[in-house]
Amino acid sequence: MTSDTSSTSQHVSQHVQVYCIYINAPAQRIWDAITRSEHTTRWGYGGATEFDMTPGGAYTNFTTAEMKAMGMGEVAVSGTVVEVDEPAKLVLDWLPSWHATSPATRLTWELTEYPSGLTKVVLTHDLSAAPEYAGEVAGGGDPGQGGGGWPWCLSGLKTLMETGKPMDTPAA
Repeated sequence: MTSDTSSTSQHVSQHVQVYCIYINAPAQRIWDAITRSEHTTRWGYGGATEFDMTPGGAYTNFTTAEMKAMGMGEVAVSGTVVEVDEPAKLVLDWLPSWHATSPATRLTWELTEYPSGLTKVVLTHDLSAAPEYAGEVAGGGDPGQGGGGWPWCLSGLKTLMETGKPMDTPAA
């Protein structure tokens, strides 16, 4: 019996967006790809990251040269680490620099590894504190202009984990 690792689903509401994807890789490898710059520069929007992996610790996702060329500063997203259970769960208060006056929103990564090595990745973005940017993180726009949202980011994560290669060059 083979596993269909291309299955994805999403639930999007005005305030809470939930994305689920299966990746043919161990949870620890995916955790490292989410939390370590050696990997974060190769999927999603491509910025390096810094984490203080303790509750209350700082989280920073830095901009790329392409983002800076679009007028962004040094930091794309900042936030606070809320909960860490490596490699199963990471909860962050997440604040994108382009919405710096909005309150932080809650981002939860949940990784469930199965005996086969396949991992279910559930990404929940609770936008209750700032529903005004729910549409942009839901994606559907031009990834080259930052419009791919979480579906585009998760596709890049899956591609990197399963092939060892980026989906494409960072879009922004």
